[in-house]
Amino acid sequence: MVLSAVIALLVTAITTPTVIRGMRRLAAVDTVTERSSHRIPTYRGGGVAVVLGLFAGMLVPAVRPGADASAELLILILAVALFGLLGLAEDIHGIAALRRLGLQMVAAAGILTAWIVATHPDLPVQAVPFAAAVALVWITGFTNAFNFMDGINGISTGQTLVAGVAFAVIGQRSGLEALSYGGAAAVGAALGFGPYNFPRARIFLGDVGSYALGALIATLALIAVGHGVRPDTVAAPLLVYLADTSFTLVRRVRAGQVWCEPHRSHVYQLLTVSGWSHTRAAFLVSSVTATTAVLGLVAYSASLPVRLASDALAVAVVCCYLALPRYLTVPGRDGSSTARPTVAAGPRTGGQTDPLRHPAA
Repeated sequence: MVLSAVIALLVTAITTPTVIRGMRRLAAVDTVTERSSHRIPTYRGGGVAVVLGLFAGMLVPAVRPGADASAELLILILAVALFGLLGLAEDIHGIAALRRLGLQMVAAAGILTAWIVATHPDLPVQAVPFAAAVALVWITGFTNAFNFMDGINGISTGQTLVAGVAFAVIGQRSGLEALSYGGAAAVGAALGFGPYNFPRARIFLGDVGSYALGALIATLALIAVGHGVRPDTVAAPLLVYLADTSFTLVRRVRAGQVWCEPHRSHVYQLLTVSGWSHTRAAFLVSSVTATTAVLGLVAYSASLPVRLASDALAVAVVCCYLALPRYLTVPGRDGSSTARPTVAAGPRTGGQTDPLRHPAA
């Protein structure tokens, strides 16, 4: 498992400079707009190196003597490949939103089909439609949530690092090899890419990286639940990304805003609008994520009272994170401060340039 992390780290770190040069030639640049979180045009597509690192790390069991490459590990590789290619096409050429969503559903269906055929061929026929619908929504939904949250330097590196450690630990405790190797590869890829994106971004993950990492983490969660790991333990390291995305969507709908229009009103974005640096906001998100992940691991095999207490504390921590922008102030033009509005609106507090693509910063 450690070897997977090391190889993923080395491959990602070594190939990222080459990817930067390649994206420069392709002119794959995230330009600055009034709704961007970044202030300097920066190349995107750095996730290509992350994908290569993930491949290398997860292929360790296939080439290491005495190791057993499970079918589920190959399904993780398939998830990274399908969503990574879709993201790369978006980074380079652009894909219309509805078409992109359709392609995401097709990719998720391919992953789900492969997983059921390889590991659950005896699944009752009557259970297949419901399980398939839930899994399709889950993989597509979380992959997009990961993409939406990838909006400031280092935020998704931190999420991947924490989630990778959590799933590697779950894999070790439950004897699930796919979780151990998949989580370890995610940790290595995050550490290898991190210095190029944080604290100053030389390149962004782009859709290729956010789609690949989102699909990997979503599939890791699916495999864990499919093998009986407690859902609260599985959801714990993903709770901040899920809560921020869901809370922002509900808040915008309740405010009468068109939910699919570009915006910049995620909680972490409101923090940067209020004057927080990318480093500070990303560190907060990663800290909250690490806290909920630890609480989830505590609940893994604990008694019911301890499990309920851990779950309640995790929810409370996330609720505090969601409420934080209410207590911040926004610097005014004359140096004064005004209260942070509950919902960001208008061009100055808008956001990403596409409802299904939130550029990193």
